Amino acid sequence: METGETSLPPRVRAIDFDYTAPRSEEGSNAMWRALRAQYPVAWTEHHGGHWVISTYAQNVAAFRDWETFSSARTDPRNLSIQIIGGEIGILNPEELDPPEWDSYRHVLARLLSPGAVQRLRPRVEKWVRYYIDEAIESGTIDLAYDLSSRVPGAVVLDWLGWPRDEWDRVSHAWHAYAGHAPGMPEFDHAIRELGWVDGRIVELVADRQKAPRDDAISSFVTTEIDGRPMSAAYAEGMVRLAVAGGVETTTAVTSAALVHLHFNPQHRQALLDDPKAFDLAIEEFLRVHPPARTHARTLTKDVEFGGCPMRKGDRVLLSEVSANYDESVFPDADKFVIDRFPNRHVAFGMGIHRCPGSHLARLEMRETISQVLTRMPDYEVIEDKLVAAPNWGSAGGWVRAPAVFTPGRRTGASAE
Repeated sequence: METGETSLPPRVRAIDFDYTAPRSEEGSNAMWRALRAQYPVAWTEHHGGHWVISTYAQNVAAFRDWETFSSARTDPRNLSIQIIGGEIGILNPEELDPPEWDSYRHVLARLLSPGAVQRLRPRVEKWVRYYIDEAIESGTIDLAYDLSSRVPGAVVLDWLGWPRDEWDRVSHAWHAYAGHAPGMPEFDHAIRELGWVDGRIVELVADRQKAPRDDAISSFVTTEIDGRPMSAAYAEGMVRLAVAGGVETTTAVTSAALVHLHFNPQHRQALLDDPKAFDLAIEEFLRVHPPARTHARTLTKDVEFGGCPMRKGDRVLLSEVSANYDESVFPDADKFVIDRFPNRHVAFGMGIHRCPGSHLARLEMRETISQVLTRMPDYEVIEDKLVAAPNWGSAGGWVRAPAVFTPGRRTGASAE
C-alpha cells in the first residue's frame, strides 16, 4: 500500500489509496482495517492529493473541529455538488460553516427535530404499508428497490410536497446512480436523470415562492434568514440536501439490515421475540452499515495532526465506516453484536454537520424492518440474484435484493 519515491516531508506516509476504486463491502472494510493498523493518518496522490484519516479518535476530533477541518468550499467558483462523472446543482448548504451555516442548520433542526419526526410517524407507517401491500399478494419483492429505496423516497418527497407522479422517477435516479459504476450506460442515464431532478427543484422552489403550500419546500422559501426571506438559490440548496440525503442513503443501511437478517436467522428471531431489542439493533446496523461511509473536508490553516504536518488548503478524507470498525473502541468490531452497548458510532457524522435527518432515518429503518418481519416473517433472499453496489468506498448497499415469502393480505393502504 505504501508508495515509493515521494517529495513529501518526513513523517508523512504516502500510500497508494483510491477510495473510488471498485471494492466489495468486505474488501473496503479490509482496506480500512489495514490503514488503521499501519497508517492512521496518511497521504495519497489520488484525486489531486489528499489526507486519509482512519481511526475513531482522529475522525471524531476532525469532525468536531470545523474551524480547522472545514466543510465549506474554498474556491468561490466551485459552489456545485460534485459527483463522479457529472455535476449536479449550484449550492449545497452542507458546504457552509458558521456563521453562514447556523441559520440553515436551525431551519433543518426545527423541521427534523425528534418531535417533528414523531409527527411524521403516521406518514412513515403509511408508506411502508403501501409498498408492502404492492407486493404482499405476489409472494415476491425486491427488498432493495421495491421497499428500501421507495419508502424513504416517498416519505421525504411527500414531506417536501413533490408531485406524487414523479416520486418513483426521483428514487430510481438516485438508486441507479448509487448502484452503477461510472462509464456504465445505466450510470450515464442516472446522471441525466439527476439533472432532471435538479431542474425540477428549481421549478418547485419558484412555484412555492409564488404560492406557498403546507409542505417543507414552502417552509424553506418562507423562512427568514437574518431578517430576510431565504433566497431561491439557498432554498433550492435546502431541497437538494433533503433529496440527496433522504432518498437513497437510508436505502443502503435498510437493505443491508434486511439482507443481514436473511443470513443471520438468529438475529431475525431475536427481533421477532422481543421488539424492545430493535433500539440497540438499529444502532448496530448503523455502525456496521453506515449510510455514508466517507466525507471530505478542507484545511483552513497549517496544523500538525496525527503526527503529520498538514497545510492550509489540503483536502482530507474522513471515514465514518473506518471509525465504526475501530477495534480500540468497539470490541469484536468486525462482528455484528445485536445488543451492543454502549455504541457510540459515527454513522451520522459528528459535530455541527451531524446528519440532521438522523431521527427520521432511524424511524424509517425501524418501521420498514418491523413491518417486514411482521408481514413476511419467512422471507428468504434469492442469494444468487443479490447485486451489491459496485463501490463501497464512499457509499454502499444492495442494488437488488430479490426475496420470496408466503403471500399475505393487503391492508388497503392508500397512496392518497
